[in-house]
Amino acid sequence: MGLSLNKKTMNMAYGLGAAIVIIGALMKITHYTLDLGFIEIGGNTMLTVGLVTEALIFAISAFDPALAKEDLDWTKVYDFSGKPKTEAGGSTGGELSKKLDAMLKEAKVDVSLFNSLTTSIKDMEASAKSGANTADNLAKINKDFADNANKLQEQMGSLASNLASLNSVYGGMLSAMNKK
Repeated sequence: MGLSLNKKTMNMAYGLGAAIVIIGALMKITHYTLDLGFIEIGGNTMLTVGLVTEALIFAISAFDPALAKEDLDWTKVYDFSGKPKTEAGGSTGGELSKKLDAMLKEAKVDVSLFNSLTTSIKDMEASAKSGANTADNLAKINKDFADNANKLQEQMGSLASNLASLNSVYGGMLSAMNKK
């Protein structure tokens, strides 16, 4: 086929097709219908249009020889053994590792920092577990306190009732003694 589309155009087509699919899926999930006055468009329609659009784009891109020419030449980056090449063309042999080490050293990220971070995480875990145990213990203490407060209230009511009865009895005795 004599189609010659560039990567930028195809990427735009992929993006637009995907956008239609995403909007269609959203409309389907939310049961939204777009009412344009002369036509109503629902999620099923949007999904269908989007997926057909994507299928056409993929079909066109399969026959486009120009896209294949624009691919990167990976032999400039990797040698045949699969090892990354340096700018000079040889294998890196740890260049990336050296750069990463330098960045970590400049940021003052070292083994002691990682050990300190590990210790802090373990201490926080122990505190969280201890806090859970303390919360259970406090919950039990609060329940026991509430139970004891209820019992004390009942006993105070009983004591007040008994005192009222005793006052009545003693009042009667005093009245009887005064009448003599």
